[in-house]
Amino acid sequence: MPDSLQPPASSLQPGAAAPPDPRRAARVLALEALFCWDLWRHAEGPLPLPDDQAEGKPAGSAELAAELVTGVRAQRTPLDAAIDQRLENWTVSRLAATDRAILRLGAYEILYRAEIPPRVAINEAVELAKLYGSDGKTARLVNGVLDRLARDHRPTEVRKAKPAEPA
Repeated sequence: MPDSLQPPASSLQPGAAAPPDPRRAARVLALEALFCWDLWRHAEGPLPLPDDQAEGKPAGSAELAAELVTGVRAQRTPLDAAIDQRLENWTVSRLAATDRAILRLGAYEILYRAEIPPRVAINEAVELAKLYGSDGKTARLVNGVLDRLARDHRPTEVRKAKPAEPA
């Protein structure tokens, strides 16, 4: 099939071509590592990213993924507490492992990475949830929880949209 007729590959679809954005690729790698770490019951010690996972990803994405994973692991307890406070009728421990990993990653970026605008962290987490979440409602859950977290912790950066003015 000629290149011009190829459908565009989503940058997050499993098995799709490597995303051009190293930050997005890093988030996918970090999500995979955090998912495994969660299934290993938060095992201590190094959690290296296998070389084959980083193969074909943009330069710098494996390093950023390692930073994200290290940060989430170091802050798991406060991240889980922050997420728990914003979940309605649920707790972090009751969520699917993929959903926990997505929420922890998004919450980490909102709470501990001031250089990342909250809306970017939320949007990226929602995109991960659409592709990797446990069900069709995961994206809405992730959006709601992280939006509340951002409004509580970085209110000047998260403004409510103004209602449209009457014509």
